[in-house]
Amino acid sequence: MLSLFRRAAPPAVSAPTLTIGDRVVPVELIANSRASRMTLRADPVRGAVRVTLPPRSSRRTALAFIEAHRGWIAARVADWPEAAPFLPGAVIPFDGGKLHLDWSAANPRGIVRREDRLIIGGEAATLSGRVTRWLRAAALADVEPATRALAARIERRVAKVAVRDPVGRWGSCSSSGTVSYSWRLILAPPAVRFSVVAHEVAHLVHPNHGKDFWALAAELNGGDPATQRGWLRQHGASLHWVGRAT
Repeated sequence: MLSLFRRAAPPAVSAPTLTIGDRVVPVELIANSRASRMTLRADPVRGAVRVTLPPRSSRRTALAFIEAHRGWIAARVADWPEAAPFLPGAVIPFDGGKLHLDWSAANPRGIVRREDRLIIGGEAATLSGRVTRWLRAAALADVEPATRALAARIERRVAKVAVRDPVGRWGSCSSSGTVSYSWRLILAPPAVRFSVVAHEVAHLVHPNHGKDFWALAAELNGGDPATQRGWLRQHGASLHWVGRAT
């Protein structure tokens, strides 16, 4: 399976935490038999600090390493996006604009969009889950026809279009013809979302990132997708904090 902007995420073997300002930051200690030295990464997407440990490294040594780099970690964490939970009155990004979550117990149960507002009734306790489901449905309704239309242009079959919530990719295309996307793309501008669709559809022809692939992706996109890729690099992490409580 090929993906756009894949990030490796090996399993953590231990999970202490750090308190940085008003944030409690999980720390993942990753054992890697091929690592030659201890390395440190502050992941702005997952909101965690990851330490890769070479063989025979002790937990005590790892914690001392973390403490020695606390200032570096604090500087990175300060730049992380803030969580944007789905709460009554919240304003969230949507399709290049904003949506106001207009919840009231007096509103009719369900969710109805009226221009830049989502009119939401029902129980407040279920608000977050229902908004998430609404956004996922909106994402699928957008990317599925776009995917099938581009695939038809190049005479390729799409078995299925799906939306999920991966941490390390915006889209993926399997050898079986299943094309998947992050539902969070509906929070991004339309041109950014379409560039990911063009990228994944191009993989139906070229299961690699070679020269011919990039030429087809640019053709399907209607031009070089560098601007859209740049937008994702700059703003993509913040999309992963939309709907999160912490």
